[in-house]
Amino acid sequence: MAKSGKKTGKQLDREVNDILAAKQKREARASSLPNYQANDPRTGLQRYDDQEYERRERREAQQLLAEIEKAPLADRKEAAAKFFEAVRDNPELVAERVGWLLDGSYGAGAKLLARQILGSPRMNRSAALTQMTAAFEWQSPGAMTRAAWKKLTKGQQAALEKAVQASIKSAESKE
Repeated sequence: MAKSGKKTGKQLDREVNDILAAKQKREARASSLPNYQANDPRTGLQRYDDQEYERRERREAQQLLAEIEKAPLADRKEAAAKFFEAVRDNPELVAERVGWLLDGSYGAGAKLLARQILGSPRMNRSAALTQMTAAFEWQSPGAMTRAAWKKLTKGQQAALEKAVQASIKSAESKE
């Protein structure tokens, strides 16, 4: 500072330049972070990028599936009985629910998991999708869903397979 207590032009320029440089560094750090960590300057809310959103949704769907597997035995048996009735008496309903799963009616995470199965042509997609649908719609765990399938007659199994395959083909044609 000058002796009179006032800042000179050079000193003011240096301070302004230092402030602008610090601001640029902060902005550069914020822009180098993934989008889900940076705040939207207009709203102040957090933004998520698509990959983070999909990971979070998949994780939540997998947690729900794990909770279904760990439910009390009485609840699991009741859910499995309801699924067995549906699959035995109304395979078209089960196939419709498979379509719902593929369309995202049970959430984005369930849809992403179902689409992953749909993209695996070498696996038994109809069995996997039926099992996943049983979990999301009826809260029936996997082992009990497979046991329900084995209780069906060959004709009932064929009717369910045909209906589910129609839902799969419909979903593939939408892609």
